[in-house]
Amino acid sequence: MIIIKFYLKELGYYGIFLIFLVFITSLINIIGISTSITNLLLFIFNVLSFFIFGYRSGKKVTSKGYIAGLKISSLFIILLIIVNIIVNRISFRLVTIIYYLILLITGLFGGMLGINKKGND
Repeated sequence: MIIIKFYLKELGYYGIFLIFLVFITSLINIIGISTSITNLLLFIFNVLSFFIFGYRSGKKVTSKGYIAGLKISSLFIILLIIVNIIVNRISFRLVTIIYYLILLITGLFGGMLGINKKGND
């Protein structure tokens, strides 16, 4: 039950982060900065958030931080896929699959680093 509570809490944090990020990038886009720059900002902040949440989940477990990072990243990717299907109604392209793989690997590395840094704290 504690694990489910942790994942729901992290999912809530990520949802709030996504809403905030969409709001900020929309403001940047209204100001007149090109969409390629806002897409790059979305990508960078998304990669950072996957790493941070993977790191946090890696610090919570006692062993195999990569599995904790993989679990939290998979949960977030499922959320992104659902939002993408609802909002865009488009099928998957190779670029989208590569994007999700980069996010998954980033969360995996965050979990591995989190379990390694756990002993240092």
